[in-house]
Amino acid sequence: MSIHPSAIISKSAVLGSGVAVGPFAILEEGVKIGAGCRIRARAHLCPGTVLGRNCDIHMNAVIGHWPQDFSHKGEPVATVLGDGVTVRENATIHGSAGPTPTLVGDNCYLMVGSHVAHNCKLGRGVLLANGALLAGHVSVDDGAFISGNVVIHQFVRIGRLAMLSGGSRFGMDVPPYLIGDGVNAVTTLNAVGLRRAPSLTDADRREIKAAYKILYRSGLGLKEALARLRTEFKSAAVACWLEFFTAPSRRGFCRYRTGGRRATGSAGDGD
Repeated sequence: MSIHPSAIISKSAVLGSGVAVGPFAILEEGVKIGAGCRIRARAHLCPGTVLGRNCDIHMNAVIGHWPQDFSHKGEPVATVLGDGVTVRENATIHGSAGPTPTLVGDNCYLMVGSHVAHNCKLGRGVLLANGALLAGHVSVDDGAFISGNVVIHQFVRIGRLAMLSGGSRFGMDVPPYLIGDGVNAVTTLNAVGLRRAPSLTDADRREIKAAYKILYRSGLGLKEALARLRTEFKSAAVACWLEFFTAPSRRGFCRYRTGGRRATGSAGDGD
């Protein structure tokens, strides 16, 4: 274990083996740090923060502070990061009051200046590029890629292996495997993401492409298209689509669009 003498660490903080804490870092009461983590200079971990193993928290990152939620009246909050999470400079993750903490899954990577608000849930391997902003109660499934300066409204869901283009705005749900672009729109399959995903087989990719044609190229309504998916496909990869579309949605689904970026609506970016 390596602790810089200028670091401020509460007596109630719990540090695993091999943890390194840099100069002027602050670990408040009750913080729990898994083995092998590195907390770099001036990072600030607030009460209720729990880190898994081998996380890397960079300079000036703030994890577990109070939410920017006017209904919050100082109640304790909780924030839980999985194993292998990287949080780069000036990124912020806010805690959640109540029974469910803010959750960041294993091997997520939050780049410079990104923000994860209260009650968010990030799956495994999610990437937030510089300046990506997630408002409260946003859910992002495994392997999604949120590009730079994307803003996502409260209660929006981002599906597995979706990719959101830089500078886009979303106030509606983005289904799995698709590229979101512009304002509340999806344009095509995330072919590169599908090709690189180690969890998908070649058979899975073929079924996803075939199901995509039914959902977005057949002219069928959503209910009719989903009925065909249920009867014609048996893979778990396509079942992910069915689960996403049949789960409760607070925001509705992004519209399918071909061609260049065009504004189709407005998505708020508040916390």
